[in-house]
Amino acid sequence: MEPNHIIWTKASYQDFLKDLRQNADETYRLFNESLLASQLPTLGLRLPLLRKTAKEIARGDASAFLSVCGTDFHEERLLYGMVCAALPYADFLPHSDCMAEELTENWAICDTFASSLKKVLAKGTAKADYFRHIQAYLASSNPWAVRVGLIVMLSQYLEETYLPEVLRRTAAVQSEHYYVRMGQAWLLATAWAKFPEEVRAFLPTANLEPWTFRKFVQKARESYRVSPEDKAYLKSLLPPRK
Repeated sequence: MEPNHIIWTKASYQDFLKDLRQNADETYRLFNESLLASQLPTLGLRLPLLRKTAKEIARGDASAFLSVCGTDFHEERLLYGMVCAALPYADFLPHSDCMAEELTENWAICDTFASSLKKVLAKGTAKADYFRHIQAYLASSNPWAVRVGLIVMLSQYLEETYLPEVLRRTAAVQSEHYYVRMGQAWLLATAWAKFPEEVRAFLPTANLEPWTFRKFVQKARESYRVSPEDKAYLKSLLPPRK
């Protein structure tokens, strides 16, 4: 049965999961696990299949699916994030909080969720409201919630309207967590690619932690969207190697 026609119960969800697992690729599963640094077991399902499945589920009773969706496997959490992003904005918010604070435990869940939000933020005041909402993620004691806040800003808010506050928030994050620092560096490098003059003006006041600053420069200099002149300038900002 197509996912949009399923009447979701715990039993029908288990049948759905059993059918989905028939698409598993063991070679991909092992490769993916080596990249994720995750405590979650994986099924070996590729992201395009999961995106297609999430769209099919969203055409049916998405809320009912979320009420029975499991969280034991990496791919289940990916589906949860993608399906909840198809809900109306008001219904989406509690699921977003669940994703940030409870279900995100590796970079792929975080980044896939953040990149799935364009539609749910497209109507009315949702985008501005969610920008205020994610301040709680950035202030969380959970480093994965902080990363969700950062990557949501990278994916959805690198626009002129939001840029000054995005830069301020990014620089204000203080964390020793590797994936938080990488999120900060990636966000700033992407912001430089889109708004080099604005980020250049901001850097003297940013007071970034040295490791994060070096990683930002590295990522910006690796980008094909950054000019050779800007790459040379960024390199000049690094302290000489000892």
